[in-house]
Amino acid sequence: MQSKKAFFYFCATSVIVLILFLLSVLTGCLSLSKLEKATKELEELNRQFREGPVKETSAGVISLLDSLGVGDVGNYPGAAYDNELNDNLGEFKNQLIDIPAQYHNVLYTVRVPKSPAEDVIKFYDSQMETLGWEKDFQLDSEKGFFALWQKEGYEGIKVEFIVITGDINYEKRNETVILTGFVIHEQAKDKSSQGKTEDEEDSIGPGTVCFENPGAIEGEGLLMTKPVSMGVEEWDKWLQGEGKNNVALKDDPMFIKVVEFDRKHILDDGGAAGIYQPLDIDLQRFSSVKVWLIGKVIDEDGGNIANVNKGYFPESAVQVRIKYLDESNTEKEWYHGFFYSNIIYYDKLNFSLVTKDKWFWYESPNLLELKDRPQTIKEIRVYGFGWNFTGQVAEVNLIGS
Repeated sequence: MQSKKAFFYFCATSVIVLILFLLSVLTGCLSLSKLEKATKELEELNRQFREGPVKETSAGVISLLDSLGVGDVGNYPGAAYDNELNDNLGEFKNQLIDIPAQYHNVLYTVRVPKSPAEDVIKFYDSQMETLGWEKDFQLDSEKGFFALWQKEGYEGIKVEFIVITGDINYEKRNETVILTGFVIHEQAKDKSSQGKTEDEEDSIGPGTVCFENPGAIEGEGLLMTKPVSMGVEEWDKWLQGEGKNNVALKDDPMFIKVVEFDRKHILDDGGAAGIYQPLDIDLQRFSSVKVWLIGKVIDEDGGNIANVNKGYFPESAVQVRIKYLDESNTEKEWYHGFFYSNIIYYDKLNFSLVTKDKWFWYESPNLLELKDRPQTIKEIRVYGFGWNFTGQVAEVNLIGS
């Protein structure tokens, strides 16, 4: 919200500066001092948008945390916002301490300090205590630190503030980084549909992702083929688009064998590599049908990762798609994909954020709760789609109960 507000002011001021400049050209009535002042204001708003407000130079700027009644939290002294590392957080986030699952999808901002991670945590411990935040817990490892504080704001809203710090290597850069983010728990809004889109109203939700084995899902496996770890000869291959599209079994130390979807293409052109099988599964005897999948995203590159533009085919290195007939015998589809890039406005209903090179366990919501309730499943498709990608799947099934 803070970034969106700063971006709005930045754009608005840009337009004003341009208009004033054009007027000066046409009428000669704009003094140099006024133009310089407007330009400096624009530069300051741009700095705030990229780096966050600094107390000494941003009097009058109210942050989102301020507006919630918990007060703003200052940045680590001398820590600079790093655009390159922020945009590519997904490429190196797995080098830092393991983030607890409930804080994995938080939008983090990346800054680079001139101090080691130990000093960063000491600073925030002191600052947060001074500002009245209560430390909830902290995780330490050889990869760095994860620390979380909480504070209650206006109308009982609870805010959690997160700091992650440690050392990373990316594109020949060795840096200590600071990731900061926060979670706002608004109980009143959680119980209502106010502000939801029509798609969200009709949705059954994204499902659940775990980064440790949660154990087998209860129910009956509905796919009659052998597990993909034993081969994909019973599946048909989907290789779409020019380039090197490939599906193959790969060795894995945890699952012995897994199926890998891989695509290499020199142009920015989407294509697929995956497997599918036609089905004819009558669902009338079930009260619940879920997709169960174990996967890993190794590399992703595309123009529509995580379906940020719903006018194009959604892209990610691992996706599962179900085709089914509803009660009116009309063919419908449900799908879900997985990605690791630091994408802000992604399709949260149909995509889940995971960690690069790390296995995840996925359990979908009950497909029988879809608005267009499935009566017969006609196909399951597991694949990658994008410009260039590598994804792996160790297990996939439909579980009925």
